[in-house]
Formats: sequence, C-alpha cells, structure tokens
Amino acid sequence: MAEGKVRLADERKELRGLDAAGLAARLDEEKRRLWNARFTLGKRQLENTADIAKTRKRIARIHTYLRALETKTNV
Repeated sequence: MAEGKVRLADERKELRGLDAAGLAARLDEEKRRLWNARFTLGKRQLENTADIAKTRKRIARIHTYLRALETKTNV
C-alpha cells in the first residue's frame, strides 16, 4: 500500500475515537480539502479526479459519526 493512503478500517477506527469537537474539526478540514479540489479541477490542474469523490465520502462518513454521537448509538 502506498504511503499516505489510509485504509478504510483504520479511518473508521480513528473516527470512532474522536469526540464531537474532533469530528467537527476533521469535518472542517475535509470540507476545505473538497473546496480546494474543486477549485483545482476548475483550473484544469487536478491530476486525480477521484479525490473529489473520496473526499465527499469521507465527509459523509464524518457526518454519520457525528449523528451517532448526537443520538448516542454505537456505529
């Protein structure tokens, strides 16, 4: 596996360990990453367009864990 890539299971484990503030910070970071990727795509400089879809999925995953914390259920 290439360095810098995080396995899905590892990412989920990391997200489960974060509290609401940590998840909110991570969400903000991912939204910024998505905005930058879209901006770069608009300038025709984005090399890997799959990064946009991956970032959107990470954002959805974070929203899921935030919602689970709100409802106090285990994910």
